Amino acid sequence: MAAVIAPRLEWLLPEPIVDPPTFTEFTAPVATLLARRGFQTDDELTSFLTAGARTMHPIALMADAEVALDRIDRAIAAGERIAIWGDYDADGISAIAVWVLGLRTLGIEPERYVPSRWSEGYGLSRVGLEALAERGVGLVITCDCGIANVAEVEIARSLGLDVIVTDHHLPGPMLPRAEAVVDPHRADCSYPDSELTGAGLAFKLATALLARRGLFAPDLAGVAAIGTIADLAPMTGESRAIVRLGLEELAVCRRPGLRTLVEASATDPDNPSARDLGYTIAPRINAAGRIAEAELALQMLVSDDPEEAERLIEELESVYERRRELTRAALEEARALAGAYADADGPLLLRKDSWAPGIIGLVAGRLADELARPVGVVCAVDDELRGSVRAPVDFHVAAALEACAGLLTKRGGHTAAGGFSLTEGSWIAFQAAFGTLPRPYPPGLATSPERAGRLAIDLVLPASRVDWTLAAELERLRPYGPGNVEPLLAITGMRVAEARRVGASEAHIGFRMRRGLETFDAVAFGTPAERPLPATGEALDLVGTLERDTFQGIERLRLRVLDYAHSEASPLLARRLSLAPAHPQLAAVG
Repeated sequence: MAAVIAPRLEWLLPEPIVDPPTFTEFTAPVATLLARRGFQTDDELTSFLTAGARTMHPIALMADAEVALDRIDRAIAAGERIAIWGDYDADGISAIAVWVLGLRTLGIEPERYVPSRWSEGYGLSRVGLEALAERGVGLVITCDCGIANVAEVEIARSLGLDVIVTDHHLPGPMLPRAEAVVDPHRADCSYPDSELTGAGLAFKLATALLARRGLFAPDLAGVAAIGTIADLAPMTGESRAIVRLGLEELAVCRRPGLRTLVEASATDPDNPSARDLGYTIAPRINAAGRIAEAELALQMLVSDDPEEAERLIEELESVYERRRELTRAALEEARALAGAYADADGPLLLRKDSWAPGIIGLVAGRLADELARPVGVVCAVDDELRGSVRAPVDFHVAAALEACAGLLTKRGGHTAAGGFSLTEGSWIAFQAAFGTLPRPYPPGLATSPERAGRLAIDLVLPASRVDWTLAAELERLRPYGPGNVEPLLAITGMRVAEARRVGASEAHIGFRMRRGLETFDAVAFGTPAERPLPATGEALDLVGTLERDTFQGIERLRLRVLDYAHSEASPLLARRLSLAPAHPQLAAVG
């Protein structure tokens, strides 16, 4: 007799809602989901669903924004050379591209400067500022950096360069003495949405600059959406609006470089998704800045030459594959090092000097997800140490690095991610300080229930409720991301028609499930080899996300499975038994 299959992970079931709000546009299951996510009125929901240009805030509400735009206007009128200085990650590169495309609309081809990850590191540098001064630049606009460059802005002033800082990272105790400092995290800034990324901030400013002239530039939202998704901005507020606008633009974009990138990366180039931006497009842009030169990706985004675009995508694909190989090797080594600290749950710091500086952030991010704890990964670059930190939502990375400021030569970041540099002499002290930082940090941040080994389920549904109506309603909640995660469904009432290992290495399980006379497909990617296959005819509960899939030209619904269990061993059994007698309606909408 086959063993009963229990869940591999812990299923966190949602609390029942007896009287959810009535959202007339949605069926009971999705109305229940929306109530759990905090929506109380139709007006709140409408604003969320229709996020776009009309739901954005006036840029004049942001401190120094009008000052910055006035200074750019004067530079344009005087014919000054303008330079855009950005970061070498996807957010920074996208922000530069937004400014380049925006200024081209005005007939201006700006200088652009992305510092070398290896020789200069993050932010403004003396060598770069001197190079721009020699080229005759009069105004430097930073993207996704600059808020911490107090000393470097003074260097720029001494070289005769005016600087406008546009950044979204946390300011330090002193702001740079720039012409304007545009950062929604400034203490004196009352802007209603502080969660814009570097690319999002560039989009707001560039479009405002064009609007002063009654102009509009295509593709700015499309490019900004890439950086917004890449930097894990909450899919609420203005970031959500930018991504929704951007996906619409990318679907019809004909700019050769940007279109070629979408066609090479998106599952459906005519209907790109936020998942495409986060999992296939942004990683390719990031790869250039991580192990090659960020200019490659930047040129890809702004190229208007079809032949150049084809050459660039080949180079970018080669760099991307090489980055993946380096990351795989480093991740294996980092996992082995992390094993020595398996019993602890505080911030974890791992170091290997031979790791490439461009991949340590990826390694930190993967381990932070796997271990559900803050992870810093450090390597050596010439005579300094460089590190990247990634963390769950209950650990504020930028604030944590600020707490260690006296031991660092450079630091920067935001809620979920950050980077730093330090000397060898400070390493031991930094290890001790970082490892003892408390969670949550700073005080007041709520601990996330989605720790490693747990699945936070949004809806419990009988198989009969999984249909095209449900899929269409869930799609209206896209784009998904932080603050609006893709709903996790627990589906009951199915029996196995077929279950088999699939894929080149048989790393996945393909299910054909039966519900009454109908069949329903599901797939579990990356399922451990020791996980048993259920037998034909057995009742199974599945946990996963609902997606559209096209097979042999026919569109179908499919469940992307994260875990499964025999119905008699499922955590849903108690829910069914407790709800069915007293509240049969809840058994259907969980």
